[in-house]
Amino acid sequence: MFFPEALLNSPMFGIGLTIIVYVFCELIVNRFELNIIPPFVLACPIIMGIIYFQSPHITYEQYAAGANFINFLLGPATVALALPLYRNRQTLKNNLAVIVSGVVVATVIGIVSIFVCGKLFGASEQVLLSLIPKSVTTPIAMDISSVIGGIPSLTAACVIFTGMFGSTFNHKILSWLGFKNDIAIGLAIGASSHGLGTSACVNKSALQLAIGGVAIGLTGIATSILAPLLLPLLTNLF
Repeated sequence: MFFPEALLNSPMFGIGLTIIVYVFCELIVNRFELNIIPPFVLACPIIMGIIYFQSPHITYEQYAAGANFINFLLGPATVALALPLYRNRQTLKNNLAVIVSGVVVATVIGIVSIFVCGKLFGASEQVLLSLIPKSVTTPIAMDISSVIGGIPSLTAACVIFTGMFGSTFNHKILSWLGFKNDIAIGLAIGASSHGLGTSACVNKSALQLAIGGVAIGLTGIATSILAPLLLPLLTNLF
């Protein structure tokens, strides 16, 4: 066993393990210039491996007792998005119609494309419904999944994967497609890959971050309204 019993039973174990592994992965990414891979993508399997190979000496509950303190910080971090929103409030006001219409269009296209692809690839109805809210932030996505008949836990996994993919590739894809407008980029990222994807905007542009923050909230609202309305129509068509 690598860790003393007293440390394992302390909340500091989960906090310390998470921070140390993340910092280590960040150093690896910077050292080998693996810019395409966010540090958390490497950190997650390392932490899972430590818990798995040290079982039963280390349990998930022991790790979560401290790691949940870090999860708690997601709330203040989300609220902190209000700062770039406030600083760019005039731009938001001037482009409100574009932002709202963009989110609605993105939501409709997202729902329809997932449904069609699911049918083409033979996904079961429950799996297909679980994929519908993948672009919405996790708490809202799980509620939507439960309402429309999906599997909330599967939805949560899809949301995480969507955010990881968006955080890693969205800027590269949009750059390759020739997008240069910060409003368009922030809107596309926020509406497609929620908070995890939008976090990649932090080092890019304050305006992208602000627009992405608005898009996250609006996409959650739009999906919760449009998904129950569109699914019966799509089911009848296919």
